[in-house]
Amino acid sequence: MQVMTHQHMYLLLAASLGLALAVPALAQERTPPAPHCMDAVGVQEVEQASPRSIALRAASGQAYRIDFSQDCPGVRTATTLKLEAPAGWACGRPSERVVVDGRSCAVSAVTPVQNRDFASVARDSDRLRTATLPAVTIRERKEIRRGFGGSPSYCFATRNVRAWSSDPQGMLVETNPRRNGGHRYYRVELGSHCRQLDRAPQLSFRSGMQNGLICGNPGDRVLTAGFENGDLRSDSLAPLPQYTRGACTIQAVYPASSQASN
Repeated sequence: MQVMTHQHMYLLLAASLGLALAVPALAQERTPPAPHCMDAVGVQEVEQASPRSIALRAASGQAYRIDFSQDCPGVRTATTLKLEAPAGWACGRPSERVVVDGRSCAVSAVTPVQNRDFASVARDSDRLRTATLPAVTIRERKEIRRGFGGSPSYCFATRNVRAWSSDPQGMLVETNPRRNGGHRYYRVELGSHCRQLDRAPQLSFRSGMQNGLICGNPGDRVLTAGFENGDLRSDSLAPLPQYTRGACTIQAVYPASSQASN
């Protein structure tokens, strides 16, 4: 594959193989032309939920949105997908374009986005994708989907939960990163403040799709159990604790960069 032509670096995504074939990284450290620019070397994921834009995750883990000047559908089902950008930096300049199976789509803007925004696009993209067509993605994620049944960009498996904590933003869940696309922590946003979490001795997750995945889908909930008033749990002669149960709706799930979340 020709790596550079007229100072344009091409990122080729081979959809039919489920692979992302990225150009090799340069030997010296790469400095972006502007803070908002995306390094096209080693793009990890490509998602599309609207014909006017796509979402990408760079090798650094930072997510971006690329907007098009006109509708550019079919990115998820393309056989070949090519990003053309000067020196491998996508910044939203007139010379930049995405080529989808030979169709050229002019780039109008490139914007860094939060993990929450990327997860939303990935979730909508999967819902719109024809079930019989393979996703335009990397091999690692495709292999994860065989056993995981969903994308670690916006889901975690209940069986992989190691720990959890609550805070004003909702919940922070720790999972097994080896089984969740390398993500150790997930931010879980709830429909409202779940006061039951503050002192719940027991907690579990219920998947609305009944597949063991928590993705922010309708019916996804966190179930809590708390001690009833008057329960003498410290009394060795007291009967087994009595619980009152509650449930809180899960609205969104997305990877968190650290215990501090993002």
